[in-house]
Amino acid sequence: MSDAKMETVIDDQVQSGGPQAQAARQVEELRADVDTIDAAIVTMLAERFRVTHRIGLLKAQAGFASADMRRESTQIAALRDKADDYGLDPDLAEAYLHLVADAAKRDHERLAGQTNSR
Repeated sequence: MSDAKMETVIDDQVQSGGPQAQAARQVEELRADVDTIDAAIVTMLAERFRVTHRIGLLKAQAGFASADMRRESTQIAALRDKADDYGLDPDLAEAYLHLVADAAKRDHERLAGQTNSR
């Protein structure tokens, strides 16, 4: 076997009607579920960032720093525990939190810069 990554085009398998067509159809059905879940996650992320933007405005107006490391540490621990409860890799949950928290802090810093320049 070569180092090249192998690929199976599920659509081709479904169309082939061969012995693997049933498994390919099941993969397609599950992928539809994944697509629905991904859309819901994006919807929830948009709502999360609407809320954190409001937090950023309040922080900027009050002169608070964009970061609150105690809060972030508490959230990391809570999400790691929640992930573990659901059988999800806690490192993935922590990576998610870092991704969204860093984006929120960048927004907060931008808002603070706008407030300070007025």
